[in-house]
Amino acid sequence: MGIGSLVLLYSYCIISKQEFNTFGYNLSEPEKRFVLPTVLNEISGITTINKTQIACVQDEIGTIYIYDLAKASIVKEYTSEVKGDFEEIALVDSTMYLLRSDGVIIEQTHYSEKSAKRKEYNLDLPSDNNEGLCYDKKNNRLLIAAKSKAGKGYKNNEFRLIYSFDLNDKTARPKQIFKLKIEEIEAKAVSLNIAIPYKTIKKTGEQISDFYFRPSAISIHPFDHLIYILSSKDKLLLIMDDNGIIKNLIALDPVLFNKAEGITFLPNGDMLISNEAQKGKPTLLKFKYHKRKQVE
Repeated sequence: MGIGSLVLLYSYCIISKQEFNTFGYNLSEPEKRFVLPTVLNEISGITTINKTQIACVQDEIGTIYIYDLAKASIVKEYTSEVKGDFEEIALVDSTMYLLRSDGVIIEQTHYSEKSAKRKEYNLDLPSDNNEGLCYDKKNNRLLIAAKSKAGKGYKNNEFRLIYSFDLNDKTARPKQIFKLKIEEIEAKAVSLNIAIPYKTIKKTGEQISDFYFRPSAISIHPFDHLIYILSSKDKLLLIMDDNGIIKNLIALDPVLFNKAEGITFLPNGDMLISNEAQKGKPTLLKFKYHKRKQVE
């Protein structure tokens, strides 16, 4: 294990008192850890229904699972014949939206009733792998976070895009609203002493940065409307405001967050993060919200 790896290992979730006051969560100590049933081994997205229930979706099957936190179990299932690589889920009133990785959104109105109707929206995104979806209530729109680069070419490796889908005019194409620059995120990581990976050029022996940011989930905090973006592969949680300004970047413990693919907030501000199963079992981690100071 190299020095860089050691620095990275010991930097996970170590939050100073001042940083904790502005962040509001202690990511090294979940208030509760739920071990999910095997049917959710590939849980890929979560969304809040109320203070005790969330909806979940998993890869390949369009079934919506309702998980009750108080009962620590699935209490309802809404099956569907819709298939595909489902990555996220978002609730808007009584309508559920599911995101496929290819940029197709499936709308299920009155999802909990037998009269539920489905409609597909092909967003025709330039990114071929899209994993983040959440409801932006303030602007009545959906936010879609692309995991992969926005098209071919080396230049597209330099940023990740977040799009908006207007729920007032669902016929309009989604707009690019944020352009996350990998270079800026890397600089933030370095400033916070978060070790970044490097690779060696065989011909010259030169070491160059191998840092990428690949969003796997997105959510908006219910109180200050800051945007939280998970990158499962990179073990990072990025927080930014609605102007795209980075407010914080947290390194995640790879044991606790083995494959973090979902994030949502309860009405009281508590944060939930879900992990797909790998060698173990799928988990849902609940982090208590502590009133924080205003982020400047």
